[in-house]
Amino acid sequence: FGRGPTAQQGKQWYQRRVRGYTPSVSLVLSCADFMDPDKPPVQVSAAGALRSLAQSNSVSQERIADLGGVNPLIRLLKSNPRNLDVQEKASGALWALSGNDPTKRRDIGTKIGIEMLIVLLESKSEKIQFVAAKALSTLSCGAPKHQNKIREAGGVLPLVRMLKQSASERVLLAVINTLAALSIGLAHTPVKLNQSAIAAGGAIKSLVSLTVTSNDIVKVHSAYAVACITLAHTDNQKLLEKESFCFRQLIDLLYSSSREVSLGAGRALTTFAYNNIQTQREIVKGGEIQYEQFLQFLDSSDPEEQGHAAFQVIILARVITGEDHVIVMARGIEILYFLLQNENQQIQELAANSIASLAHTRAGIPAALVTVGAMETLINLLYSTDELVRSSAATAVGYMTYNRGAMRILLTACRRDPELFPRLLENLAGGKISETFIREWEYCLKVGLPSQTVHLTPIEHQAVLDMTANTHSTLVNQIKTMTGTVDSPTYGTVSEDLLDGSSTHRYTSASSVMLQ
Repeated sequence: FGRGPTAQQGKQWYQRRVRGYTPSVSLVLSCADFMDPDKPPVQVSAAGALRSLAQSNSVSQERIADLGGVNPLIRLLKSNPRNLDVQEKASGALWALSGNDPTKRRDIGTKIGIEMLIVLLESKSEKIQFVAAKALSTLSCGAPKHQNKIREAGGVLPLVRMLKQSASERVLLAVINTLAALSIGLAHTPVKLNQSAIAAGGAIKSLVSLTVTSNDIVKVHSAYAVACITLAHTDNQKLLEKESFCFRQLIDLLYSSSREVSLGAGRALTTFAYNNIQTQREIVKGGEIQYEQFLQFLDSSDPEEQGHAAFQVIILARVITGEDHVIVMARGIEILYFLLQNENQQIQELAANSIASLAHTRAGIPAALVTVGAMETLINLLYSTDELVRSSAATAVGYMTYNRGAMRILLTACRRDPELFPRLLENLAGGKISETFIREWEYCLKVGLPSQTVHLTPIEHQAVLDMTANTHSTLVNQIKTMTGTVDSPTYGTVSEDLLDGSSTHRYTSASSVMLQ
């Protein structure tokens, strides 16, 4: 940090300097709140100062927010529609205040307003376009209300047009990610109206073109957006068939030396394959997907990489080579369960949303999740202080109630805490819940069953510890029972019952059995 003989002393000096910014922050905010609109240079200086104070500095971000710095910046942004300099500084300051926290970004995006963000999207300033696209992307993620409002406010066509313009790479990526976020909700549920509107604007053709002509980062993001736009949408899938899109290039990118590109290619392949056996057949034609490629992420010290890779190997288990699909799925489920217990709320949200998606895929996965204890952990996350964590957990719990074992666990928890069921419904953003569970819960209320409590005897407690110690073997047996045992994959020739007889590509025979 430039001061002191040790890093710790340097850090302490820096923190003291940050705390010392408080009078300056108050002075700047005073100017920003009451500045004369006829003096743009003063406005620009005030907004620029706040941006500098907030940039990559969580302490200053909190102080500025606590002192009421957000609303004056929003008023400044909205009251100067023709002054690009003022708008650049105001939007930059607002985005700097949000840091990397999705909750803060969503809060600031909501305060700016969707209509205003769409206007800013068509600004001539690259900086303003970037902030607007990033804010719309954040608002769209797993939020049906915002997804619908963006479409209704006319936000889709400007986004699609920007795919064809010579925007900077960061703006292009923000636009691509916004289109992807608009197309699917929590738990990989398609947003059909948005998918149709995006496809009607010609986005599929533009995105497929980007998967061929752009750099690798843009390619994998574009492929993921195409996967989102076509997810469970028959008409859009037919439109994609008319384009020159193939999975061979995407599989090649999976083996990229860049971790971001490799993980991004896996995300795109996973979304294409999600609940789509026909697409999985097409992926098999594209080339071999080796389990070994995912190990660098499954064994990573970065929990975000672990979470994404765990979800990917579970969905792609039927087409992965090099390991028994049962072992692959068990490894992924175990990792997601442990990530649910991570202290970082963003990781909790990632794991909960992944489990919500898995809970309505193929038979056996919900039962396996119950086996490792995921249901109890998800129920606990319904009490999280983070809205996004609660929403993801509620969606996962809702889908899990279609499994009888998970339903019994939730029923017991609701009898312990009668406020749990209303809490679940309050946070269930567009998800589903078993009607059987609702009927049983209403019956419990009608007959007035007493609350339940659980007291484990020493012998029962030891039994729980023994079960936890053998979770992996229990999980593997659970998956084998529900999905059937398949021999370790071997590489062979293509059979006509899986693919067309003219194909000469290689595939995994184990994958062939599972796909049939």
